[in-house]
Amino acid sequence: MSESDEIRININVAERNYRLTIDKADEEKVRRAAELINERVKEYKSVYTDKDYLSLVSMACIQFATTVVKYEKDSAFKDQYLDKQLDVIDELLTENL
Repeated sequence: MSESDEIRININVAERNYRLTIDKADEEKVRRAAELINERVKEYKSVYTDKDYLSLVSMACIQFATTVVKYEKDSAFKDQYLDKQLDVIDELLTENL
């Protein structure tokens, strides 16, 4: 990321402000991520009224990280499947040329 592609933005997560330097292309994603975290923290806050914000944010992080791990695993499986299918196609093409 070159300096000309970077911008500084302010986001709010769990009632705390953060100033970030990010790639211009990622601004919408970063803002949406902060919005999702805040929504999840708000949901947890309504259910777990005795928890502090650090606990609520941690719970949200665990949930989001679990989702990422699941998609990484699914993606790896699909990549392996596609590689096998491409090998089969390659063999068929080679045999018939």
